[in-house]
Amino acid sequence: MARVRVVLVRPETSANVGACARVVRNTGAFGLDLVDPGDFRTVECWRTAWGAHEVLEQARVFDHLGAALVGASLAVALTGRRPAGGPIEDVRDAAAAISGIEKDAVAALVFGPETNGLTNDELALCGRAASIPADPAQPSYNLSHAVAIAAYEVRRATRRGSAEPCQLATHDEKQCLLALLEEGLLAVSALPAVNTASAFAEWRALVQRTPLTPKELKLIEHLARKLKQERR
Repeated sequence: MARVRVVLVRPETSANVGACARVVRNTGAFGLDLVDPGDFRTVECWRTAWGAHEVLEQARVFDHLGAALVGASLAVALTGRRPAGGPIEDVRDAAAAISGIEKDAVAALVFGPETNGLTNDELALCGRAASIPADPAQPSYNLSHAVAIAAYEVRRATRRGSAEPCQLATHDEKQCLLALLEEGLLAVSALPAVNTASAFAEWRALVQRTPLTPKELKLIEHLARKLKQERR
């Protein structure tokens, strides 16, 4: 089973942090990561983490999402809105993808702040986005409820079994590839010299959401290097 980490980005309520820690323990997830959480170490946080206090004690804290995703083979952002430049999967499809990655590889389930959710840049950084079906009259889930549903679906998909797990390029390996690819596309004028980041957004989304084996990663890296050489 993949090592699934629950990542909370700028959580606004300490009680939700505690409740999410309990979900991590309930579902057998590997751990809890907190991005810019503020002061979450409150009595209410510890109270709602009943039976999972060690998850809070071992939680990793980061200044920004990129640092939290280092080493992840797959990152899935949970969102209730449609980001630009990429499709949104059903949470069960995302869970199936996580269940199919190599054993002991790291997968991240990423959740945004309770009020506004993840930013467009954070959604793009994750690459894959998933949503949880809800009634249109009340489409927004409480943070801990959303974490519980997504983590449960991953556990459910893993128990049901899937295709033979395969090794995939990690999130940070893809970041290195994207930097190289952007340079290569610029070299052959496939990207404009101004507003480059905006023009490259769909390329970024494509690479981020595509499961790449190490061999496939190297093929694209080779292409990007050849593009750079073409300019010279």
